[in-house]
Formats: sequence, structure tokens, C-alpha cells
Amino acid sequence: MAGIAKKDLEGRAGCAARDSGAELEALRAELERYRNIFDSARMIIGHEVIRPLTAVSGYAELLEGRFEAFSGEQERRYFARIREAVGQMRTIVEAFVQMLMFETKAQRAGEKEFVDLRAVVEKLRPTYGSLRSRLRNAIDPGLGPVYLSRVHVEVVLDNLISNALKYGGSDAPVTVEASLRPERRGAAEGDVLMLTVADRGIGIPASELEAIFDPFYRIGGEGGGGLGLGLALVKNIVSMMEGEIRIDSAPDEGTRVTVSVPVRPRDGGNGAGEVVG
Repeated sequence: MAGIAKKDLEGRAGCAARDSGAELEALRAELERYRNIFDSARMIIGHEVIRPLTAVSGYAELLEGRFEAFSGEQERRYFARIREAVGQMRTIVEAFVQMLMFETKAQRAGEKEFVDLRAVVEKLRPTYGSLRSRLRNAIDPGLGPVYLSRVHVEVVLDNLISNALKYGGSDAPVTVEASLRPERRGAAEGDVLMLTVADRGIGIPASELEAIFDPFYRIGGEGGGGLGLGLALVKNIVSMMEGEIRIDSAPDEGTRVTVSVPVRPRDGGNGAGEVVG
């Protein structure tokens, strides 16, 4: 009797295992289908939406140049509004594409390499146009390359620097610094990268500091400018890097953003490898 009961129990367990395995495979297939849809959507947004925006911008500039001699003040304002609207749409599209970039497991982890942080800041400098002269690269050249995801750290620095230049006052410098702090994690001794971007601008009210990382949140509401996606993206990426982000700010005293990220343990290698700027 006990033998029959045992065989019956084993049979049920086997059926349950097969059913669970089939359900798991079905879920994997469904997940893969949605991932393909997701990737297609990202490519459509990144390419098919940007292309007509580029065409609109180009034709608007062509018309503005052709009719410049015949345009009055009101017509010039119309052209300026077209350029501004196209620029805003491009910013929205690029921000969403940037956020979608980090949705797959591999992209979340980020391919790590030895990165010269000072060189990364200098690579970004030309993208800030006339504001680039206010950017002060205070990263010590003697810091040496740091082992982390270049893509992740570049997006983090770009967004933090852009925000600081935008809200940091018309003439005040924006300072970028970096240092390594030793830290013991379990049995291994490693380092924590401390990245800071500081400005002397309008600052952030204490009442808004908690909400500053929420998507689409803008300082001061509608009049704050920007889309409110940059800091949300930064927080998301820093979290992927198993790091933390802190903001110290006060109205009219400026803002200091500190990102702390664990990097390769000291005994994890001799530092050899390709250095990427």
C-alpha cells in the first residue's frame, strides 16, 4: 500500500515538474517576444522620429536664410519658435532613447574597462557649446584609470554637467572632481569612486530635494526649464552600478551632486588593460 502511495506521489510530482517547466518555457518565449518589440520600438523612436525632426529643422533654417532680408521682427520670432520646438522634441526623443538603452541585462551591467575620467570630461566639453568655458575639470591627472562601465559613467557625467551649466549661474564655474576612497567589502579590500559635480547657481529648495529624482519633475514647476528626465536617468544608472547619489543644495548657494560607486577591488588585477577616454 505504501509503495503504491509513493509511486502515486512521485507521478504527481513528475507531472507538476513538467507543467512548471512548460510554463517557464512559455514565459521565457513571451518575455523574448516583448523584448523584441521593445528593441524595435527603441530603434523606431531613435531613427524614424529623429529623421523627420532633422528635416523640419533643416528646411526651417533654409527658409529663414532665404527670406531673412524680407522678414520682420514677428517672422523672425516665428522661425525662432520653430527651432525651439524642434529642439525640444529632439531632446525628448534622445532622452527616452537614452533611458531605454539600459533595459537589457547586459546593458544594465555595462561592459567594464579602464576609463580615464579626466579624458571623459574633456571629450564631453565641446558638446556644451558656449557654456564649455565655465566647465572646470578638477580631476587629478594622477588619479589613473578606473575600472567601470565607460557608457554608464559618461551618461552620468554628461547629465550632471549639463544640469549644472544650465542652472549654475551665467558666469560661475562648474567643477568636476573625482577621487578613490578605500573600503572593505567582505574579505576583499576595494575602492569607492567618489564623483562630484558642483555649481554656484540658484540651488534647490529643501522641499524639492526628495522629488528631484522623479521622472519629469522640474525645479520650480513649469518655469524650471528642461524635461525633468536627466536626474531620473542618472539615479537609475547609478543604481545599476550598485552606487549611491546624494545632493547637497540650498537656494542661492549652489548645488553639489556626489555619486559614489564601488569599483574593481584592489586585488582584482594589476591595472593592465586598455585605457579608454
